[in-house]
Amino acid sequence: MIDIPVTVNNILLENKKIREDLRKLKPTVNKQQTEIVDLKKQHTKSMTQLAAAEKELDEAKKRINDQQEEIAELYDLQEFHGIPESAYNSTEETILKLAAALEVPVSSVNIEISHKLNTRGNKAIIAKFISRKVKTNLYKARSKLKQVKLADVFPDSSYATNEQSTWIFINKNLTSYRRRIMSRANKKQRDGELLSA
Repeated sequence: MIDIPVTVNNILLENKKIREDLRKLKPTVNKQQTEIVDLKKQHTKSMTQLAAAEKELDEAKKRINDQQEEIAELYDLQEFHGIPESAYNSTEETILKLAAALEVPVSSVNIEISHKLNTRGNKAIIAKFISRKVKTNLYKARSKLKQVKLADVFPDSSYATNEQSTWIFINKNLTSYRRRIMSRANKKQRDGELLSA
């Protein structure tokens, strides 16, 4: 029986010590719980930002894809320069006459679209061909245009119209950036710094 009070006293002392330890641990646990709540908030915020960034990335990829398609379409277009508007009735007719002058077989079914560009002076004609082969053949034959005068292509055109055209030429339709590069390259070629451009 004497041992019982000693054991009870020891248990009470241990309980007191445990309570003291718990009292000391409580602020740490509370702090950790606050940190966990903050981490959850940060995680939620990060996930929201990630979702927004992924959406923005998808939109940027779509814009790039659309621009690449637009650039590819631009490369499929050709520009015809040096033909006064007063010389022709339709852009399609002009392309067909130029093709005939270059001895390249082209029919109206080969032309997908053609129209005048909104430029100063003699407005260039732009055309897209259904067949890449037709486009390539016309482009390759463009050097023959050095010997072709407007009156050869449009014999019914007036003297005044013929005087408006110094020469006829065909270009690929380039983006403004590539056009600037090509312009510099052509200048270097004229200055003898480049063999060809």
